[in-house]
Amino acid sequence: MKFFMCANYEPDPPESISAYLRPPSPPLCMYYRWIDTEMSDWAVTEIRERGRHAWASLDLEERRAKAEAEEKAAEKKEWEEHCVEQRAFIDEMKRKNQEEKLRLEEFYRKWEEAREAERERKRERARAAKAAK
Repeated sequence: MKFFMCANYEPDPPESISAYLRPPSPPLCMYYRWIDTEMSDWAVTEIRERGRHAWASLDLEERRAKAEAEEKAAEKKEWEEHCVEQRAFIDEMKRKNQEEKLRLEEFYRKWEEAREAERERKRERARAAKAAK
């Protein structure tokens, strides 16, 4: 499309020209105006298609980001559930170990009492035999 622009319009001033060689210029102006505002059918179609493509791409990106966020949330929830299960398993094992420890302590205490009672009985028999002599 054709357009008018200010004579001082300079979007990208050339860097190669030295400031000493460049003639002094008035302040740059960014004014421009389109001459023909009517667009051909192919241009209108092209603009619409690009717009549809841009919106579809944006929608796809948003859906992808939402799916990734949901997947991360599901993984985090699954990990937390796994941690809870592991903690429950560890607590159960600690409880069982404690019960086993108490059971063994009770067994050894009874065994030691029985052993001590047997030794005492043997000592008593030895005293009685010594006294009978």
